[in-house]
Amino acid sequence: MANKRRLKKNIHAICSDIATECAITATYIAGSDEKRLFETIVKSAALLSDSMERLSVSFDRTPRDFDNKAAYNKARRSYYRKAYKAFKDNFEKEVTEILHELNSSMPQKN
Repeated sequence: MANKRRLKKNIHAICSDIATECAITATYIAGSDEKRLFETIVKSAALLSDSMERLSVSFDRTPRDFDNKAAYNKARRSYYRKAYKAFKDNFEKEVTEILHELNSSMPQKN
């Protein structure tokens, strides 16, 4: 799993890049759906905010709940791997949806 600090920076960069692309598209590409692009910027900001909140998870069990330290460490690692995978899958799904909205906001070529 990536360092949480680096992961937060990457999430921030991805959401910022999406918002920047929307702003550039709305400004410089004639025929783009500006209202839809603005909504996409808002969704990107909401994704950033929600992702930062969901990123902080904690294992709710203690070493006393297990027979030994090795069992605790194994359960803890498994918990964090599952939480990170669920977070990653959800984030990728939402980014894909936002990018589809961005692409559909551009004028169609004839």
